[in-house]
Amino acid sequence: MHGINVMLIERVSTGIPMLDRILGGGFIRGKTYLITGETGVGKTIMSLQFLMDGLQKGEDVAYVSLDERISAVLDGALTLGWDFWSYYKAGHFYPFEIRIYSEDLGKYRKDSKAYIDTIVKMTRGGKVSRIVLDPISAMAFGAGDEFAVREYIREIILFLEERIGATTVITCDIPTGSNKLSRFGYEEYLSSGVIVIGLVRVGGRLIRTLYVRKMRWSPADSTIYTFEIIRNKGISIGPPLRVLELRNLGAQASILSGYRYSPETERTVKDTQEFGDFSVKNVKDSTDVNLP
Repeated sequence: MHGINVMLIERVSTGIPMLDRILGGGFIRGKTYLITGETGVGKTIMSLQFLMDGLQKGEDVAYVSLDERISAVLDGALTLGWDFWSYYKAGHFYPFEIRIYSEDLGKYRKDSKAYIDTIVKMTRGGKVSRIVLDPISAMAFGAGDEFAVREYIREIILFLEERIGATTVITCDIPTGSNKLSRFGYEEYLSSGVIVIGLVRVGGRLIRTLYVRKMRWSPADSTIYTFEIIRNKGISIGPPLRVLELRNLGAQASILSGYRYSPETERTVKDTQEFGDFSVKNVKDSTDVNLP
């Protein structure tokens, strides 16, 4: 059996430098990745940051909204300094909405192939390098029983990878307080990677966190990291959650120096410049930026 040379795998930046480092260089080109978490934790922002990175590199990208008006999403992105409208006018950004239910009592309207046909048609024959489906769970409502839902989501992912070949990010809302990784329990198995984002309480503040739950063909660090959403920048990953927890408990420097991380995390903790604008001493309340 031939092994896989990870050095030869082509990578695509997530748009977040520290996340690229955690993933060993970013996403694998042409694969599908799931960003999952409770509502309001930053899934849409992370997916838009991925698209903006592509646009700034001269790529054509597509954003498919399934539960919110495109205008509301893109106007919200302006507060982060991301002018998707200008790329839309220039013909490089393809935003569109897909309505899952028709007006007659929520009758299910399209099969999975029809959705992909719509995406291909609206992106000049699928000539895009990055796609976001936000959220994919909305597509599967009404598909039928559990087996039908699994097949429906599987077909969507396969159609995107085979017909378009773009690197795809799908988002998924999970119920508040749930330990599930996805709405239906299948999305994480069908994706090449899973990034879980959420909120935890440290002292009197809610802190945003993320960790890599799964990443095929990538030696990803599974440490739980903190992050902020910064205006005019987007997501900025900070130190591991454990560091903030220890500091919040008034841990001494000797305790911090004696704590053993994985080699990847050790490099991250020591290289504080990688934290960018993240402030460890004055962590902002996670509700400061109230965006999707």
